[in-house]
Amino acid sequence: MTQTTLADLQHKAKQWRDDITFRQEVLGKPFDFRTTWGIFSPERLDDGSLMLLDYIDFKADDNSIDLGCGYGVLGMTAARECPNGQHILIDKDFVAVEYAKLNCQKNGLTNTHVQLSNGFYHVDKDKKFSLVMSNLPAKASKEQHYLYLLDAYERMEVGGRFYVVTINGLRDFMKRSFNEVFGNADKIKQGKTYTVTLAVKE
Repeated sequence: MTQTTLADLQHKAKQWRDDITFRQEVLGKPFDFRTTWGIFSPERLDDGSLMLLDYIDFKADDNSIDLGCGYGVLGMTAARECPNGQHILIDKDFVAVEYAKLNCQKNGLTNTHVQLSNGFYHVDKDKKFSLVMSNLPAKASKEQHYLYLLDAYERMEVGGRFYVVTINGLRDFMKRSFNEVFGNADKIKQGKTYTVTLAVKE
């Protein structure tokens, strides 16, 4: 068995430091992405986000927020599908925020704003949303999930929709917590790995 040398690793590291670029269709239309190692799912769009996007009922004048945007696919899709609205993409990871900005620019999306924020904490308090989207991380604590839901409820318009995709192991928690905060929860789709759940602010 050949052992990898330090020189081999240093050579490979030069390639690893280069941006990853790929094109992938979302809802039948292509986006171009730039990503890097250290961001979630850097080489292709993750199946959870793609499943979520298939089941969101986008409206042309939605004002949306992508909660935990990563390199931007949910917010970017909302910006394209809802051209009359404004779309905020937030993440607590500064690297993700930088790449989400790059990807919005790269794809000519002028109705987006990308910023660093821990949940809703750093988002303009006057902003209200008709659409909230999130690929909720399984590793976040239940306390953090509740904070996301409670803050979203405060920032949503009446009739606003909050769509989440989670691993199936969290589907019962999402149903319970959505009912506790919003008074309703609708399991939109359950697949082998992921579940899409919707709550509406009434």
